[in-house]
Amino acid sequence: MTTEARMRETPQPSHNVDLEFPIDDVFDCLILGGGPAGLAAALYLRRFRRTVLIADAGQSRAALIPRSHNVPGFAGGIRGLDLLAQLREQLALFGPVDWAGPVARLDCMGEALWRAALADRTVLGRTVLFASGVLDRRPPIPEPEQAIRDGLLRFCPICDGFEAMLDRIAVIGMDDHAASEALFLRAYSPSVSLLTLGYNHTVSRASREALEGAGVPLIVVQPDGFKVQDNRLHALRIDGSELEPFEVVYGALGVEPQSGLAETIGVVTDGSGCILVDEHQRTFLPGVYAAGDVVRGLDQISVAVGEAAIAATAIHNSLPPVRVVHD
Repeated sequence: MTTEARMRETPQPSHNVDLEFPIDDVFDCLILGGGPAGLAAALYLRRFRRTVLIADAGQSRAALIPRSHNVPGFAGGIRGLDLLAQLREQLALFGPVDWAGPVARLDCMGEALWRAALADRTVLGRTVLFASGVLDRRPPIPEPEQAIRDGLLRFCPICDGFEAMLDRIAVIGMDDHAASEALFLRAYSPSVSLLTLGYNHTVSRASREALEGAGVPLIVVQPDGFKVQDNRLHALRIDGSELEPFEVVYGALGVEPQSGLAETIGVVTDGSGCILVDEHQRTFLPGVYAAGDVVRGLDQISVAVGEAAIAATAIHNSLPPVRVVHD
């Protein structure tokens, strides 16, 4: 052996593992979600010399972003797919990461050891991080995926309201949250309208008065009266008359947090389905954490990455230390 002794990591399992599970299938953390939160958490954990498995359903909200201009460090903006690719490339620099599809079932094996059923195998994790995100409820406009790619249909005024400067904007929604988005966008355009899908909306009187005061008309439209032409949205009022086309459309019909699996194991969520966590991103279930859009808060890439860093550090500190030994 040379004077420079080889160094290696020695696993320090904190639990007794069923012998039918190879040690390679026991991970320090099972990360559910391969978006910015999941990838950032994996990056931190690998740099902490922890083993991780990323179970990714391939539905990251970030993948739909045509170009984001508010992700720090990218002066010219960055496509969502490119951001995810760069995060994966950066992660690969710190050693192998196991990848899998979505988890079908998650069970506690006792002593905070978790068993996850994947499509082709079963694995164990000492901790679990939910970074499963949310799905936007899309308005009933034709070919919404194409409208998203073209930048016509958007979902985050905080992310890209600046890029809609002076455009003719429609917000499609049914409640006070939608009204708040329309009012927020008045900082960027003199022409903002709130479109409700029929009369069955819940926009309060106070919000209607605020909209009127800001010069934002609340217009009842036909739910099936939308069409896209020349990358502009055409809409019909409830009486059949056509509105002047809109250049940017924001869907404000809410989101669906992907927290169903978390709820099946007893993770506590709020009334909307978002996972509740403490200041270390811990749920109220031992060994289970959550970060990103699936957590209640501001749905932003920078926030998701920050929560991932907090969660990964807490996970690392909760596990037995990694020891370096000489051969």
